[in-house]
Amino acid sequence: MPISPADTAAVVSHLLSGAFQHDEAVLRERALHTGLMWRCPCRAVNAHDGNACTECGARRLWSTDRTPPRYEYGQLLEDLREALKEWFDDRPGVRRPAAVGFRVTTDYDDGPAWATDGATAYFTDSPDGVEYPHDFERTAVADALVEIADFDQPQTGDRLIVVVPAL
Repeated sequence: MPISPADTAAVVSHLLSGAFQHDEAVLRERALHTGLMWRCPCRAVNAHDGNACTECGARRLWSTDRTPPRYEYGQLLEDLREALKEWFDDRPGVRRPAAVGFRVTTDYDDGPAWATDGATAYFTDSPDGVEYPHDFERTAVADALVEIADFDQPQTGDRLIVVVPAL
Protein backbone atom coordinates (compact mmCIF):
# COMPACT_ATOMS: atom_id res chain seq x y z
CA MET A 1 0.00 0.00 0.00
CA PRO A 2 1.51 3.37 -0.99
CA ILE A 3 2.17 5.94 1.69
CA SER A 4 0.86 9.45 1.09
CA PRO A 5 2.89 12.61 1.82
CA ALA A 6 0.53 13.33 4.73
CA ASP A 7 1.25 9.86 6.20
CA THR A 8 4.98 10.45 5.78
CA ALA A 9 4.77 13.81 7.55
CA ALA A 10 2.77 12.27 10.40
CA VAL A 11 5.24 9.41 10.90
CA VAL A 12 8.27 11.72 10.87
CA SER A 13 6.50 14.11 13.24
CA HIS A 14 5.69 11.29 15.69
CA LEU A 15 9.25 9.99 15.57
CA LEU A 16 10.69 13.43 16.24
CA SER A 17 8.25 14.25 19.05
CA GLY A 18 9.12 11.02 20.89
CA ALA A 19 12.88 11.27 20.46
CA PHE A 20 15.54 12.45 22.87
CA GLN A 21 17.46 15.56 21.77
CA HIS A 22 20.41 13.57 20.34
CA ASP A 23 18.08 11.13 18.59
CA GLU A 24 16.03 14.00 17.21
CA ALA A 25 19.08 15.45 15.47
CA VAL A 26 19.95 12.07 13.95
CA LEU A 27 16.36 11.42 12.83
CA ARG A 28 16.13 14.89 11.29
CA GLU A 29 19.38 14.40 9.33
CA ARG A 30 18.24 10.98 8.06
CA ALA A 31 14.86 12.42 7.07
CA LEU A 32 16.66 15.18 5.13
CA HIS A 33 19.05 12.66 3.55
CA THR A 34 16.20 10.48 2.28
CA GLY A 35 13.93 13.31 1.13
CA LEU A 36 11.33 12.86 3.89
CA MET A 37 12.00 16.46 5.00
CA TRP A 38 13.55 19.38 3.14
CA ARG A 39 15.94 22.16 4.08
CA CYS A 40 15.30 25.72 2.95
CA PRO A 41 18.23 27.94 1.86
CA CYS A 42 17.63 29.80 5.18
CA ARG A 43 18.65 26.44 6.80
CA ALA A 44 15.23 25.76 8.38
CA VAL A 45 14.04 22.16 8.20
CA ASN A 46 10.52 21.61 6.86
CA ALA A 47 8.00 18.80 6.57
CA HIS A 48 7.96 16.77 3.36
CA ASP A 49 4.52 17.97 2.27
CA GLY A 50 5.15 21.70 2.81
CA ASN A 51 5.79 23.92 -0.22
CA ALA A 52 6.81 27.00 1.76
CA CYS A 53 9.37 27.36 4.53
CA THR A 54 7.85 27.57 8.00
CA GLU A 55 10.67 29.89 9.10
CA CYS A 56 11.13 32.45 6.30
CA GLY A 57 8.14 31.73 4.02
CA ALA A 58 10.28 31.11 0.91
CA ARG A 59 8.83 28.77 -1.72
CA ARG A 60 10.30 25.28 -1.85
CA LEU A 61 12.95 24.89 -4.55
CA TRP A 62 12.78 22.09 -7.11
CA SER A 63 9.20 21.04 -6.50
CA THR A 64 8.11 21.01 -10.16
CA ASP A 65 9.45 19.39 -13.31
CA ARG A 66 10.97 21.46 -16.10
CA THR A 67 10.70 20.08 -19.60
CA PRO A 68 11.20 21.42 -23.11
CA PRO A 69 8.01 23.36 -24.01
CA ARG A 70 7.16 21.44 -27.19
CA TYR A 71 5.09 18.59 -25.74
CA GLU A 72 3.52 17.17 -22.61
CA TYR A 73 5.49 14.02 -21.73
CA GLY A 74 2.78 12.52 -19.53
CA GLN A 75 3.42 8.85 -18.70
CA LEU A 76 6.94 8.99 -20.19
CA LEU A 77 7.91 11.53 -17.53
CA GLU A 78 6.26 9.42 -14.82
CA ASP A 79 8.25 6.39 -16.00
CA LEU A 80 11.47 8.41 -15.72
CA ARG A 81 10.46 9.63 -12.24
CA GLU A 82 9.79 6.04 -11.12
CA ALA A 83 13.17 4.90 -12.51
CA LEU A 84 14.92 7.72 -10.62
CA LYS A 85 13.04 6.84 -7.44
CA GLU A 86 14.16 3.22 -7.73
CA TRP A 87 17.75 4.31 -8.48
CA PHE A 88 17.94 6.31 -5.25
CA ASP A 89 15.92 3.76 -3.23
CA ASP A 90 18.61 1.19 -4.10
CA ARG A 91 21.35 3.55 -2.83
CA PRO A 92 20.43 4.50 0.75
CA GLY A 93 23.90 5.90 1.43
CA VAL A 94 23.53 8.50 -1.32
CA ARG A 95 21.89 11.82 -0.46
CA ARG A 96 18.57 11.94 -2.29
CA PRO A 97 18.18 15.06 -4.45
CA ALA A 98 14.90 16.93 -4.85
CA ALA A 99 15.31 16.78 -8.63
CA VAL A 100 17.70 15.52 -11.30
CA GLY A 101 18.51 17.41 -14.49
CA PHE A 102 19.64 15.92 -17.78
CA ARG A 103 21.54 17.59 -20.59
CA VAL A 104 21.53 16.97 -24.32
CA THR A 105 24.51 15.21 -25.89
CA THR A 106 25.49 14.88 -29.53
CA ASP A 107 28.07 12.17 -28.81
CA TYR A 108 25.81 9.40 -30.12
CA ASP A 109 25.67 8.36 -33.78
CA ASP A 110 21.92 8.84 -34.17
CA GLY A 111 21.81 12.54 -33.27
CA PRO A 112 21.00 14.50 -30.13
CA ALA A 113 19.92 12.47 -27.11
CA TRP A 114 19.51 12.82 -23.37
CA ALA A 115 22.89 12.10 -21.75
CA THR A 116 23.07 9.42 -19.08
CA ASP A 117 26.26 10.95 -17.65
CA GLY A 118 26.88 14.45 -16.35
CA ALA A 119 23.42 14.71 -14.78
CA THR A 120 22.81 17.51 -12.29
CA ALA A 121 21.45 16.87 -8.79
CA TYR A 122 19.33 19.65 -7.30
CA PHE A 123 18.74 19.93 -3.56
CA THR A 124 16.10 22.02 -1.80
CA ASP A 125 18.66 24.09 0.08
CA SER A 126 20.28 25.60 -3.02
CA PRO A 127 19.12 27.12 -6.31
CA ASP A 128 22.24 25.66 -7.93
CA GLY A 129 22.76 22.05 -8.92
CA VAL A 130 25.81 19.86 -8.49
CA GLU A 131 27.11 17.34 -10.99
CA TYR A 132 25.97 13.85 -10.13
CA PRO A 133 29.06 11.60 -10.20
CA HIS A 134 27.35 8.41 -11.42
CA ASP A 135 26.37 7.42 -14.95
CA PHE A 136 22.83 6.13 -15.51
CA GLU A 137 24.00 4.06 -18.51
CA ARG A 138 22.31 0.64 -18.87
CA THR A 139 19.68 1.36 -16.22
CA ALA A 140 15.94 1.92 -16.17
CA VAL A 141 16.74 5.66 -16.07
CA ALA A 142 18.59 5.37 -19.39
CA ASP A 143 15.72 3.35 -20.88
CA ALA A 144 13.22 6.02 -19.82
CA LEU A 145 15.41 8.76 -21.32
CA VAL A 146 15.53 6.84 -24.63
CA GLU A 147 11.73 6.56 -24.62
CA ILE A 148 11.40 10.32 -24.10
CA ALA A 149 13.93 11.02 -26.87
CA ASP A 150 12.05 8.68 -29.23
CA PHE A 151 8.86 10.65 -28.53
CA ASP A 152 10.53 14.08 -28.83
CA GLN A 153 14.14 14.25 -30.00
CA PRO A 154 15.93 16.74 -27.74
CA GLN A 155 17.42 19.85 -29.23
CA THR A 156 20.67 21.54 -28.32
CA GLY A 157 20.08 23.68 -25.26
CA ASP A 158 17.13 21.64 -23.94
CA ARG A 159 17.07 20.79 -20.24
CA LEU A 160 14.99 18.13 -18.55
CA ILE A 161 14.63 18.46 -14.78
CA VAL A 162 12.59 15.80 -13.00
CA VAL A 163 11.45 15.90 -9.39
CA VAL A 164 12.52 12.81 -7.43
CA PRO A 165 9.90 11.55 -4.97
CA ALA A 166 10.88 10.92 -1.37
CA LEU A 167 11.77 7.44 -0.17
